[in-house]
Amino acid sequence: MAQNVIINGVTYQQVPEVTIPLVGGGSARFLDTSDGTAQAGDLLQGETAYAGGALVTGTIPTKGAATYTPGTTQQAIAAGQYLGGAQTIAGDTNLRGANIISGVSIFGVAGTLTVPTITQDQTTKVLSIS
Repeated sequence: MAQNVIINGVTYQQVPEVTIPLVGGGSARFLDTSDGTAQAGDLLQGETAYAGGALVTGTIPTKGAATYTPGTTQQAIAAGQYLGGAQTIAGDTNLRGANIISGVSIFGVAGTLTVPTITQDQTTKVLSIS
């Protein structure tokens, strides 16, 4: 949002910034940040910006690269963070239907393995596999 600026009695309207030369070289630049809306939760942790006429320091944490191995409990990547590296879900070539008992599903893979039935004739003590 630009401001009206008075320099030596002259009014300049809607000036978005002012640059003033410095003694010894260089310059100082002044910007109007009154219309800025950034808040700490909008910026990565440690990053800064000017908004609403004030310096704002970010608070969003960064999560580095990680690998997740499926297990028996849920694993969640928490909300409210920046994923600064690859998030990898480990796979396993042994996770296939032929290695899972028929009627069981693991991570969406349906089992196709049939297990032989073993019976014993109590009279003759013979084992039969079918």
